Amino acid sequence: MSMINNAHPGSSLVLLNLIDRVLLRKNKLVSRTELLEVLRPELLPKLSPKKKKDDEVDEVDDSDGTAMRRFEWNLDFWLKEGLWLQDDAGMISVSSGATQRNLPERVLELIIDNAKSQTDQEILDEKNTEPFFRAMTCLLVQQSYTFMGGETVLPGKNGSAQKAVNRWLPGERSLNLSNELPTFLQYGDFLGFLEPFGSGYIVDPTRAIEPYLKVVFASESKLSLNIFIERLAEKLPLLDGGRFRRLLEPMMEELGWSPREVHQVSPSLSHALVRLESAFRLRLDQASDDNSSMQLQLPEGKHRFVSEVVYLSEVNA
Repeated sequence: MSMINNAHPGSSLVLLNLIDRVLLRKNKLVSRTELLEVLRPELLPKLSPKKKKDDEVDEVDDSDGTAMRRFEWNLDFWLKEGLWLQDDAGMISVSSGATQRNLPERVLELIIDNAKSQTDQEILDEKNTEPFFRAMTCLLVQQSYTFMGGETVLPGKNGSAQKAVNRWLPGERSLNLSNELPTFLQYGDFLGFLEPFGSGYIVDPTRAIEPYLKVVFASESKLSLNIFIERLAEKLPLLDGGRFRRLLEPMMEELGWSPREVHQVSPSLSHALVRLESAFRLRLDQASDDNSSMQLQLPEGKHRFVSEVVYLSEVNA
């Protein structure tokens, strides 16, 4: 069942944040019974879906117990994925180093790690967390919905989200307009791949990338841009050169997508790198005698050649 289908377990960002916050505040092993008592139905958000005009979702009362069932479904989904720990006695806790602030980072790292054991065909066809990976990878590939492309990903019946995603994911891989696309966009924002812009979203993976900078550089302070992108793709396979990109880009090309040149960085990653430089997290350099430099894509058809990436310490950030 798809994580991004709002009728399925794992889809509620409200409950994900709520359960995690309770576990963090308890700061101890918590029984399932205690969690159910703390988050009993009358305290839960009204999450029972009811279709309205234009495929929007309204909140209605919980007289049929839907909120409690959704709570248990979401709890069990993320326990199975491994976000929270559960011992043999059924006591639940958060992992070491967990904070309320790093929940998006923890969730993203978890679902990517869980996907590493899957076959390529499972990545392409399964319906757990895979629909998010497929749809977000397709968005990250395209220029249209970045700042330089000028278009926004708009939700709703007449929005651009369906075209932006399903144009490249036909058949059973496409996302449902009412149950999946809205939740997909919410997860894209939550996990740091999309930024709210006007009434929609712009594709911008800056927030998803930033937590990985330290581990990508390891003990080094400077990397060639090629090596930086390779290491980043190992951590975030939705980005340039990553496993998900290698699986989906050939399929998109068959459907009419034009691949970038080998020396070109994708528009979405280009924007993220420039934004990280503006935030003093990175410095992008061009060595005059370096033939291996790559081209960042910038607004208004401009570009910039970069050969080295310097990691600026958090003290100086």
